[in-house]
Amino acid sequence: MYKSLSCEPFSIIRGNAIDALKQLQIKVDCVVTSPPYYNQRTYGTSSNELGREPSLAEYIANLVSVFKAIPLNQWASVWVNIGDKRGKHGELLNIPERFCIAMCDAGFHRIDHVIWAKESVQVNGQSVGHCMIEPAARRLNGNGHEPFYRFVLNPREAWTDTCAVRIPRSNVEDIRYLPETLMRCRTSVEGRNLTNVWNVPTGQTKRSHYAVFPPALIERPVAMTCPLEITEQGPKSRKVVMVPYEEARPVLRGIGKYTKPEQETRTLSGRQDTGRSYIPRKPVTAGWEPALPAIRRGVVLDPFCGTATTGEVALKLGRHFIGIELYENYAQIAEERCCQAHVLRNLYEAENISAPNTDTLALPVNEKTPDQVGCDLDSGATAGELQPAL
Repeated sequence: MYKSLSCEPFSIIRGNAIDALKQLQIKVDCVVTSPPYYNQRTYGTSSNELGREPSLAEYIANLVSVFKAIPLNQWASVWVNIGDKRGKHGELLNIPERFCIAMCDAGFHRIDHVIWAKESVQVNGQSVGHCMIEPAARRLNGNGHEPFYRFVLNPREAWTDTCAVRIPRSNVEDIRYLPETLMRCRTSVEGRNLTNVWNVPTGQTKRSHYAVFPPALIERPVAMTCPLEITEQGPKSRKVVMVPYEEARPVLRGIGKYTKPEQETRTLSGRQDTGRSYIPRKPVTAGWEPALPAIRRGVVLDPFCGTATTGEVALKLGRHFIGIELYENYAQIAEERCCQAHVLRNLYEAENISAPNTDTLALPVNEKTPDQVGCDLDSGATAGELQPAL
């Protein structure tokens, strides 16, 4: 049996995902993963490797069974990046769509559908980003984007902090959720709500892994849907007050872009808010509730962790991490990355905050970082012995 991991910064479990999950003795708060794609590549020699199934139906069934086996808290979110594949005649097999339907049939609710835009093309022909070139004589290059889904058990109970991933707005002070050394994505706690199309460059690594999950793609899901602190009554949630502010615009705005009389516009457009005067408001943090001491930090799980990009991000963002990896060579790399990320987070907390309390997340950015962060895994310290700076 795998012991409770709530007091440990991270743990990398060797073995098959479905077997390891059945033995976990702790519920997790967030899942962020990119499972092996169907018949796309081979990572090792194990017959238990997901993605080698003889049929697509069996692959989807095995994949959904993994997520059903995860012990989730009722407020947890499950983020899954999954790609499509083409059949014998060049047709798309609709793997993401089939997977979503199977997850919904299994009792999950899909509440966010993010488009990971690796390369997008503007009207003037210029592209933003870069994707792999694909020889496609009679169709478009299909490598420009991938879907990234968010599933929850209960949409009403799912923990969400959109302020952690808001984007800057004009005439409002830019307050980052975390400094760039810990979170690459630029955020503004009092900014605008984030949309669901993200331009994120493809992952690059010197490690021997051919399916790289870019850290910037993982940061927003962890910050937005994994609580930093858990109390006896559940996770701490941000209390937000919407405060009016002055827009940097020469004229006042109205809701909608119509010039006809208000009642006629509402009838024709089908929107009952059209025509009203627009009052700009920004979210201001008024505190956190419940006002109880934390008993642990939030736990992020990746059942197909590979070299633990998800773990690196989770630890930098102050969460704990559980990774499951089938192959020993990748598990060793995962431990090294998690150890380095944990040390970096500890240095940040030592310089900025005395305890990992959510009230102090939106602090002035401190860009001071060590020139080199390392962790000696041969010194006798195991993952479970590396305690966070509490």
